Amino acid sequence: MAIREQDDAAQNQRVQEKTTSSVSERFSNALASIDRQAPSLTYLGLGCWIAWNTIAFSGSFWLHETDNSNITENLMLVHLLACFITLLLVALFAARFSKWVVKNRTTFIGGLVAAVGTLLICNARSEVLGAAVPRFALTVLFNSGCVLAGVGTTMLFVRAAALFGTLPPHRALYRLAECTLFSIAIYFVLNGCPQPIAVAAFIALPVIGASLFCIRRKDLRGEKQVLATPVKLTQRFWVLLASIGLCSTALELIRAYVLISVPPTFAIGANVVSQLIEVPLMIAIMAAVLLAKSRRDGFAKMYSVAACALTVLIVCIAMFSLNTPAVASGAWVVCTCYNMVVWAMLYYLVYQWRGGALRIVAFGNSALSGGTLVASLLAMAYQASHISESVMKVIIALIGVAVLIDVLFVFSEKQINGMLLPVDEGGADSADDASGIGAARQPGRWKLACEEVARAAGLSARETEVFLGLARGRTAQEIADREVVSIYTIRAHTRSIYAKLNVHSKKELTALVQKQVDQAG
Repeated sequence: MAIREQDDAAQNQRVQEKTTSSVSERFSNALASIDRQAPSLTYLGLGCWIAWNTIAFSGSFWLHETDNSNITENLMLVHLLACFITLLLVALFAARFSKWVVKNRTTFIGGLVAAVGTLLICNARSEVLGAAVPRFALTVLFNSGCVLAGVGTTMLFVRAAALFGTLPPHRALYRLAECTLFSIAIYFVLNGCPQPIAVAAFIALPVIGASLFCIRRKDLRGEKQVLATPVKLTQRFWVLLASIGLCSTALELIRAYVLISVPPTFAIGANVVSQLIEVPLMIAIMAAVLLAKSRRDGFAKMYSVAACALTVLIVCIAMFSLNTPAVASGAWVVCTCYNMVVWAMLYYLVYQWRGGALRIVAFGNSALSGGTLVASLLAMAYQASHISESVMKVIIALIGVAVLIDVLFVFSEKQINGMLLPVDEGGADSADDASGIGAARQPGRWKLACEEVARAAGLSARETEVFLGLARGRTAQEIADREVVSIYTIRAHTRSIYAKLNVHSKKELTALVQKQVDQAG
């Protein structure tokens, strides 16, 4: 009798496991079918993340008429502090985080945590709850929501690092512009809804974004590879982080200086205008990508243009005290474009190095968050009258000078092009193909061309390694560090390579390789 009961129990367990497996398999097949039919859908998860940040930092839908805009500064301060700490932990312990960041379960938990945080933020500003709960409890509730939202949305952002880092650079920029347009569409759709529905959608945005990320059920583009493969970050990368932090500080300082201590309608109105301006800008960027997707110097030009626009805004603020909706809208537009270019450059580095996605993207976005934190603290000190208006203008002017020096001399277009090395984007058109062969896994035409040129010139094995480094834009010191040899050895090999190739500069060397690429293509 006991044996029969055990057999029945075992059979029931097998039937249950088979049923569970069948349901799981059907669900996986359904997601795979969606991914095949609409491969770009999963990338729009980042669009939900952008829309959430736009709504949160502008105060749209969740702020009331009686609130002041300094409430958004409090949200930004606590939220970004949580983001900053989470990003640093992810970057410092990337080897551990990379094992589970790519898992859909982790992404969905991050979306749920962010949704719970958003719910707490909205309820803490509720007039009904405000009448029944002590002010201290509301403050704790609000700050707790900011922390949870910061941690949860950061988990969504680092998931995007795995997706976008496997795309060819210009395809990644195209997708970023697409996500920005999607976020603008979300904003205006919610703007036309009744406030309760808009608030509910705002709370649900992180979960929707996580669900879109989870459509990608398989490692089709080599996401695990770019997450798990460690890379050595160069000196130029740390200079890039310093530049990002400086520009981020300037952008947030302008926005806060104009919008702090004004009614929410002022900030929301400025944000609406900026969204309208961004639509043709994103379309123009997408068109430019399609027309000139092989030019890496486009990233340097876009970065310089964004930084120069920032400098113009700073001059207007410091000299003319233009606390107007136009300046506020301009700050929003420049901030959006600048962030998008920075993310595109970070994804470029991930694709270029075929790894280090978590460290590169987490450090880069922590620089953005850190700069915004510094500016938020300055703005709050100004709002509390700890800093006078004249001192604030001097601070803004000094930061403007620092940004100008940075763009012209420290992190110029030449420095950017030296960091963003030539990469093969031949697989860009098939990067979204569901065949499972991502561009990150294909051999680069640039490297093949270099090897062909090296063979034709009779370069030795060591000279070929140095030649590959030179053709990718690396300096002699960077090549020496990678090859663990003296810089004098690298210089000696460089002289020999130049003589055998009959070239006299890196520009001529690169042109020689490009000619080989064109002939082979």
